[in-house]
Amino acid sequence: MKTSKKEVIINHSAKKLYDIVLDIEKYPEFIPWCSEVRVRSKTNKNIIGDLLVKYKYFKKTFTSDVRFDPNSLIINVIYIEGPLKNLQNQWKFEIMQDKKTRVHFLIKFEFNNFIYQKISEIFFDLIENEMIKSFKKRADEVLN
Repeated sequence: MKTSKKEVIINHSAKKLYDIVLDIEKYPEFIPWCSEVRVRSKTNKNIIGDLLVKYKYFKKTFTSDVRFDPNSLIINVIYIEGPLKNLQNQWKFEIMQDKKTRVHFLIKFEFNNFIYQKISEIFFDLIENEMIKSFKKRADEVLN
């Protein structure tokens, strides 16, 4: 299983960054490979949703249970269905100062398909960096 941990410091409030990551319905507006999000159900503790990913000939739907806690500013994504064997993802927002946040990002994943797994491992750093860059850019656009 491929695992990665990243930490980045972003010059925005932790709560506002948390809200941007949790607003999954807006992902198609700023994440390059995300073409659609369908929310199946939503409560005050979790969202069950489908994320449609399109990149060239790759078109797959990932269904996840997004569990969140506004008090601890943690978002956990638990994989339900799609082309993966497993996916675990966590966002944690650590308040440093009024408008400065350390974002902890953890992802673990494994595809069912060996070829997809090997390709994703080759391009993983690029994909992960692009995702974090997309969220940072979105934060600057929305919060500045």
